[in-house]
Amino acid sequence: MVVAAPRTAVIQCRDGNHTLELKDREAVAERLLQTSRKHSFDPETDVDWEQPLDPDLFYMPPTTVSLYETPLWERLGHRQRVELSKREMASILSYGIYVELLLMQGLAMHVYRRRVDSKHAAYALTEIADECRHSIMFGRLIDKVGLRAVRLPAPLFQAGKVFGGLYVPVQKFAMTLVVEETLDTMQRALFPDETIQPVVRDVTRIHVIEEARHIKYAREELKHLVADLPPTRRRAYGLALTPAAVELSRALIHPSCYQAVGLDPKLARRVALKSPHRRATLAWMFQRTLGFFDEVGLLDGPARTVWQRTGLLTSV
Repeated sequence: MVVAAPRTAVIQCRDGNHTLELKDREAVAERLLQTSRKHSFDPETDVDWEQPLDPDLFYMPPTTVSLYETPLWERLGHRQRVELSKREMASILSYGIYVELLLMQGLAMHVYRRRVDSKHAAYALTEIADECRHSIMFGRLIDKVGLRAVRLPAPLFQAGKVFGGLYVPVQKFAMTLVVEETLDTMQRALFPDETIQPVVRDVTRIHVIEEARHIKYAREELKHLVADLPPTRRRAYGLALTPAAVELSRALIHPSCYQAVGLDPKLARRVALKSPHRRATLAWMFQRTLGFFDEVGLLDGPARTVWQRTGLLTSV
């Protein structure tokens, strides 16, 4: 394989020029393929699905539950808090399945437009296989805890049908990071935590290890894509990402989660959205992604102000 030397691209931003190192696509893909051969998992055999569920162990760290440090949280007993964490976990996993379906569709369209015998295409197909296993794994975990997957809110569900059929690679790879990297931040805090249900930790460990490759691929591809954009289009893409990211972050927790523990779902949703702790948690989840968006010029211009107004951008 002939590997091109890394090159640099200068992105002209209003706060100064940003220099990006653009690595050879084939070299990046080959390294990711090698890692995939060494560190891929089969959830059917690598997760102990028969292990019992402890009624007193959480399914997510309490600090990441949407109502943590609110008056409604204080009203809940320990078992109710555990139940809420289970419901919210299942809601997030359901959301993850829908997003991974869109990601697989986007990757297939990406391969269709590339040299299909390239390493770059081979890794995209490998990632599709990973995401198939992840979606099955998430569905099995939801079933394991005795719940059913929840559907996205109707506007997002219908928007997914339209967005999923469009090939706008900058948007697709950027939204991949908005979803995958933000959830990865939360999951990295989850799987080493021994106060969490062991089966949840097993599933999360597999997802974090394999997702690291997916994030690397999306980041490297996004660098190449933005390097070829004129500043006005790049700024427009960055601005367009904001409403989608906000709506997706709000859709993470289905209102039925609150109803299941005896709370008024409309009231609980309002309390969660206004909670300073919840807002800080979401900003923490977005921190890595928005730092990268700043690096590649997607926070240039009005996008930075809009992201700051959402409360998701605090320290970039």
